[in-house]
Amino acid sequence: MNGMLLGLVSALSFGTADFFAGKSSKKIGVFSTLFYMQLVGLLFLTAAVFWKGQWHALLSPQYVGEASLWMAVDLIGILCLYQGLRTGSSAVVAPVASSFSAVTVVLAFLFGERLGAGTWLGIVITLSGVVLASMVWSGKLKQRSGAAVASGVFWAILASLFLGTAFFGLRFAQEALGGLLTVWIGRLQATILLPVLYRLLKIKLAPPSRSSAGLVAIVGILDAVALVSYNTGLGLEDTSVVITATSLFAIVTLLWGVLAGGEKPAWNQWIGVGCTFAGILIVSWQ
Repeated sequence: MNGMLLGLVSALSFGTADFFAGKSSKKIGVFSTLFYMQLVGLLFLTAAVFWKGQWHALLSPQYVGEASLWMAVDLIGILCLYQGLRTGSSAVVAPVASSFSAVTVVLAFLFGERLGAGTWLGIVITLSGVVLASMVWSGKLKQRSGAAVASGVFWAILASLFLGTAFFGLRFAQEALGGLLTVWIGRLQATILLPVLYRLLKIKLAPPSRSSAGLVAIVGILDAVALVSYNTGLGLEDTSVVITATSLFAIVTLLWGVLAGGEKPAWNQWIGVGCTFAGILIVSWQ
């Protein structure tokens, strides 16, 4: 399995997880969903690491520290995204935050990654399509106050920068520990740190009910699978290529909304979907 294909698996898992996370968030809240999905992911990955027998890699403090750092940056990015969605308009926050993959590509280029002209063309078309598909152009945005919109943009930009940096830096942790252990370390520290952070911010954790427990389990497992697939792909392909394939998660979420949620995307979103798939085809043919 090559890096591009693993990136697509990551996109499918991330996009599906986000769709079900939206449903879970309506039941128990976004921050409770975030914590319990981390916990489920930790349990799932612990079983996977036991099965693979990779615990010996944890004996290196340097490698564990690298994985912990980049997964912490990823967690900060997710918290910024959730805060942006909470205080601002999703029509603004979603496209700005989804540009995090462009940050990853820029960092990869600055640190010496070189790709052909055709590959770069495909990447630009793909990322442009993702942002376009994430935009919802409607009059509803005008109903939000200027302060709310500005707040959402601020948090979305932070989310884009943190997530983009994390997805670039994860290559270093993956090279040392592999994708599975890297994500396991992230889930472990998130399960420990989030309750402390929530207590400081006075955010209450709502326990999942029977109806929402299944949703949280799906989100936790798929999100973990997505990150492991992405990290594993980094060991087989350039960062720019893998992150471009992974960025399709926004399209997957959109399609889930159409097929299972009865949503009707705007015309610009369908154009974005078309651009995204065209860009991925260009990248895969190079």
